[in-house]
Amino acid sequence: MTGRIFPIDRFGEVSRLVSVIPKGFQAWAALIVRISASLLVLMGCVVMSGWAIQSPAIVQINPTFTPMQFNTALCFGLSGAGLWLVALQRWRLATGLGMAIGLIAGLTLIQYLTGLSFGLDELFMTHFTEVETSHPGRMAPNTAVAFVLCGGFLIGASLPGERPLARSSLLIISPVVIGLALLSLAGYASGLEVLFGWSVHTRMAIHTSVGFLIFGIGAACKAWRLESRRGQSRSFSIVSPVVVASLTLLAGLWVALTHYEAQRVAQLAAIDPAIARTALPEIVAGVGLLATVLVGVAVHFVHRAQETHRLREANRDLRAAVQELDKFAHVASHDLKAPLRGIRQLAIWLKKDLAEDADPRTARYLNQMDTRIERLQDLLDALLSYSRIGQSQRRPERFELDTAVREVVSLASPPAGMAVEVDLKGVELKMDRGLFDATLLNLISNAAKHHDRPQGKIRITAEDLGEWVAVRVADDGPGIDPRFHARIFEIFQTLTSRDELEASGIGLAIVRKALKHSGGEIRLESDPEQARGSVFIVTWPKGVKGEHRHNQKSAR
Repeated sequence: MTGRIFPIDRFGEVSRLVSVIPKGFQAWAALIVRISASLLVLMGCVVMSGWAIQSPAIVQINPTFTPMQFNTALCFGLSGAGLWLVALQRWRLATGLGMAIGLIAGLTLIQYLTGLSFGLDELFMTHFTEVETSHPGRMAPNTAVAFVLCGGFLIGASLPGERPLARSSLLIISPVVIGLALLSLAGYASGLEVLFGWSVHTRMAIHTSVGFLIFGIGAACKAWRLESRRGQSRSFSIVSPVVVASLTLLAGLWVALTHYEAQRVAQLAAIDPAIARTALPEIVAGVGLLATVLVGVAVHFVHRAQETHRLREANRDLRAAVQELDKFAHVASHDLKAPLRGIRQLAIWLKKDLAEDADPRTARYLNQMDTRIERLQDLLDALLSYSRIGQSQRRPERFELDTAVREVVSLASPPAGMAVEVDLKGVELKMDRGLFDATLLNLISNAAKHHDRPQGKIRITAEDLGEWVAVRVADDGPGIDPRFHARIFEIFQTLTSRDELEASGIGLAIVRKALKHSGGEIRLESDPEQARGSVFIVTWPKGVKGEHRHNQKSAR
């Protein structure tokens, strides 16, 4: 025998939460990604053209500013093209461009770290200006770091399937790039070279900073769009960009204050050699770090409160929809029975009027009409029973299983050749009696109806599992193929043609719905290739304590 567990959907639960980004903003985000990509391609092409025609106004903006190196402009053009390819879902090409950007930037960093020269700096263009440039044609180290992140973003955004780690990294990369760009721009605005230049190496150009700001904004919008496709909102998608951007800016502020403090001490040392360096940079960094943590925690709890509110609203809407559906099924099945009775009566009158005069084909058609109407009436009765499950207020009561099951067996009235054995003495259960009866009645009826022999046996036993009670309904019928174990619990599903066996296909669906409302679960053990028969194992919480635990689980 093989076993398979079918968890009963808890009433009111919603498996899919509201997306973190509204649909209207998603459309705007897509537009921003394309605009950012276009601007980057344009910037790269313009600056490369500036190098070709040796125009300082294009390359430097201001004669005293650091030029945007040719390789930097090339990488911006590739970055913009990569963003476009990601937006167009051309994953392989986007990955290739991301690897090319990462290779150029990575080799540049290796040159800075090792002191080697790979001939990369002036591979494409001989440079005519070297203002604030430590190595002719070499991009700044902070520019190279930013481009490594840009290449990593394009590769991560192009990975196939759901990659939670890769998707999460995109939410971190984009704010870091934005933070580096803002620090550089702040350095140009305040005159602090330490914010846009590292040590004595080449400085980041001012339009390079603008380019990274454009890429960071486009990348952030793309990361949020990819996050929204998860179908589930995470506080991480909001907290991480805020915290990472804040930490990047905080690091830049600490560097600026440290530089300022060192200059102040150097200037005052001539007047007072005993002058000491203050702890202002560390104090500001500590306060900023604490504020960042507090903001991150606050955003997390606010987001969680919003999601809880949305989930409650979705649960309320779902509950109302289910109630409307049940009401519709009840009304439809009830109101359709009257015209069906009239149609069936007309068929009976036709048979009486024709009597012996009816030819065989007409008689066959009338019999088929009568059979089909009877089948539809049975189906409507079953649908009415299905719609009634769970509508009335639950009335838990304690009862002995042996007595209750024998009453259900008597109500089921199995065929004469079907023997039902009940062995449940000493086991008690506290639950709504109507839901219990509906479950056992349909399990017994299902076992008897689908038996393939005139003589058969159904055995009903129980086992006390502490806080739970397990009831086993076993038969010696043909069994059920494991491929169909899930299907048989769906409404209107039968494994045998209705022309061969009259069945509504609702019995086990009623079982499933009754268990959903009573907090029970069902498991089926059956494999015709190994042995005949099927065993339905139903477990219920034993009493009030079990019901309380189930209600808590449903509320969650």
